[in-house]
Amino acid sequence: MLRKARAALPLTKLRERAFEGAFFSVALIAMAGWVYFITLLLVRLFLWFFA
Repeated sequence: MLRKARAALPLTKLRERAFEGAFFSVALIAMAGWVYFITLLLVRLFLWFFA
């Protein structure tokens, strides 16, 4: 019984790391999208103001 619990432990750690990696990737892509969107708005505002 204890051997099964030890064997399941690495799979659990792997699953947790995969979930954390996927969440971090999605958060990073979302932040990059927001930075791009805000930069685009600021550039358009700058060009409109000085054109």
